[in-house]
Amino acid sequence: MPGGAFASLQAEGTSAKAGLMGPEPRVSIVVPVWNTPAVLAEALDSIRAQTFRDFEVLVVDDGSTDDTASVAERYGAEDRRFRLIRRDHAGVSSARNAAVAEARGEWIAFLDADDVWHPSKLDRQLALLEQVPEAGLLFSNFVMWDGERDLGVGYAPGAVLPEGDPWRALVDNSLFLPSTVMVRRARFLEAGGFDPALRLSEDWDLWLRLAERGIHARGLAEPLVRYRRWPGSVTMDGHLPWAGNSVRVIRTRMRNTPRQDLRPLYRRHLEALEAQEEMGLAAQCVDGSPGEVPLHVWRAWRHQHRWRWMKWLLRLCWPDLLGGRAAKEKTYAKLKTRHPAPTGGYTFADPWLS
Repeated sequence: MPGGAFASLQAEGTSAKAGLMGPEPRVSIVVPVWNTPAVLAEALDSIRAQTFRDFEVLVVDDGSTDDTASVAERYGAEDRRFRLIRRDHAGVSSARNAAVAEARGEWIAFLDADDVWHPSKLDRQLALLEQVPEAGLLFSNFVMWDGERDLGVGYAPGAVLPEGDPWRALVDNSLFLPSTVMVRRARFLEAGGFDPALRLSEDWDLWLRLAERGIHARGLAEPLVRYRRWPGSVTMDGHLPWAGNSVRVIRTRMRNTPRQDLRPLYRRHLEALEAQEEMGLAAQCVDGSPGEVPLHVWRAWRHQHRWRWMKWLLRLCWPDLLGGRAAKEKTYAKLKTRHPAPTGGYTFADPWLS
């Protein structure tokens, strides 16, 4: 994120904070919201039920066109720790940044408006600091949830949590769900906040920038967050906008990282992501524009020299008289199975993209 943009947010926040009375809370909770009044109350109730009490809540209404803001106002009227920030619609990254600019706590905790916390979430995470006081990022496991039923956990039982220096593991995947994360406000500001130009993968981008600067992560295997999955929401597996944002994140980090030792790893992962994006495009062309499929498979091979891509390309270009038609049909079926178009798979709740 450009430093000037975040610096201006900090300046605005400083003037707002100057008018607040009372001691600084230990934790500032950031809740971005846009047109989700039906679920916001559940999220705010889960905050109000926390056993840890030394917090403030900054609900950022990102230009909602319904009665979302009135839900947040009711909580502010009942509890002075809850504060509503209204702004024009600019996306979840800008909304979170605007809240952090006005935050006063040492720690920033993120909660998306459609997720909920376990009552002991803050208490149990902060207790980790007694064991590892140098930790700069705290996280927990989470349960995937449809609003009524639990659907599974994020980190499988017995899985090794990405603790300590998480950078190498982060290169392959965004390891931390935002609603589980607490980060020191000073470290967030040093990293430059969320990039408002990203509509997807904005959290992954921030975690990478924090890790590049050296941050100690500490987590809990117990699920302390329910992460809502909406039927029909944006899909991550094979979803081309998501893949494009991932390519953009890794390409930018490879170019801008201050650590030379990380660039070769970024480069290898970028090659894999670019190939994945091309294979997703190839799968989308199968039904409507099959003649374009070989071009995308060839581009995938150019990005990542895998024998599989070359084998598929040869099958796609094999003469029909020598059995090429059957080879093409077999390859088309594999493309649609292994690189599906965005019509299912792992969904996540993001009303900003609905």
